[in-house]
Amino acid sequence: MNTGKLRLLHLRDQNDAAGEAMSRERDRFARIAGEEPTRAISSFNLFQTPEDIAADMAATLAGLIPAGGRVLEPSAGLGRLCRSARRHGLGPIVMVESSPECCAELYRQSEQTGDRLVQADFLACDAGRLGGLFDGVIMNPPFKQGRDIKHIRHAFAMLKPGGVLISLCFNGVRQNKHLRPIVDTWQELPAGSFKAEGTAAGVALLTWTK
Repeated sequence: MNTGKLRLLHLRDQNDAAGEAMSRERDRFARIAGEEPTRAISSFNLFQTPEDIAADMAATLAGLIPAGGRVLEPSAGLGRLCRSARRHGLGPIVMVESSPECCAELYRQSEQTGDRLVQADFLACDAGRLGGLFDGVIMNPPFKQGRDIKHIRHAFAMLKPGGVLISLCFNGVRQNKHLRPIVDTWQELPAGSFKAEGTAAGVALLTWTK
């Protein structure tokens, strides 16, 4: 078989593999939509917080910060943590999200709740841009390439003295080295906690008081 034909077969296999991956992503985002007001979301690497974990995080934060305290949700995705926080009496809430598709959904939600949405790369924001320091942070940062470590540290810097951050992170070697020794609590979630959201990653839940 000549080289040209081999290359064509190789390209066909690559295209087939890419098509299968895209099909899996489409199915996952169809599941993400569920009962939420999602219309068209194409932000890959979006793994939402499962509803039960979001509720536990919101309830924990509500018991640790003053009523009416300012709350930040970085990398808000489709706002599942924000909605859970609202159900537990938290707010006002500032959401930060870079994806235009996610922001379209978050904007519709913020119109009803009065929460603030900032479309931006969270790591490029400072507290001044977001209206000042916060009493609490609730977050599910991106895990890829250790970005959760940077996002969590950046969010911690935006807390008032005595403020509390509650966050998910990848339960990996770097996270255990750089975050676990300095946070207040570290809980390894059961294996498969995020399976329904499209990832088998091991996840930890942490709290950190400034």
